Amino acid sequence: MFSDNATNFVGANRKLRELKEAFLAQATELKGFAADEGFSFTFIPPRAPHFGGLWEAAVKSAKHLIVRAIGNVLLTVEELSTLLAEVEAILNSRPLTPLNQDPNDGEALTPAHLLIGCSLRSLPLAQERTKWLHPKRNLQPGDLVLVHEDNTPPQQKGKTARCESQA
Repeated sequence: MFSDNATNFVGANRKLRELKEAFLAQATELKGFAADEGFSFTFIPPRAPHFGGLWEAAVKSAKHLIVRAIGNVLLTVEELSTLLAEVEAILNSRPLTPLNQDPNDGEALTPAHLLIGCSLRSLPLAQERTKWLHPKRNLQPGDLVLVHEDNTPPQQKGKTARCESQA
């Protein structure tokens, strides 16, 4: 691999060499541990992606976003890379739970917070899956919701807010 002599590359090279040496020094212990513990594959049934649960739902969401964005257009490598980065940002910006109990704070904990410590996008993708077979709880004061206003600029089109009482 050829690279410029930037300090981050020099430091990464040094760190990778240290990790390789540490791994090689413990190779016999690691082989023994792997032999003792073993491993096994667990397969879901063929042609039953619904058994895949969360990871299949994530694949479905990613495919949906990619197909909607691309359509029948042929992309260059750079365009495809940019699109995949955007899809990743959208999927990792879905709200998981409110960050705090303050009803005026619309910030939500996202997978991006767990990965990099902050949100990747200012507007999280907050589409909840609805199932008509199961009863669903009504919105309560303090719930995190997405407010959508049609007559606002695109970067401010939606924002997270707390559900307030209907008084």
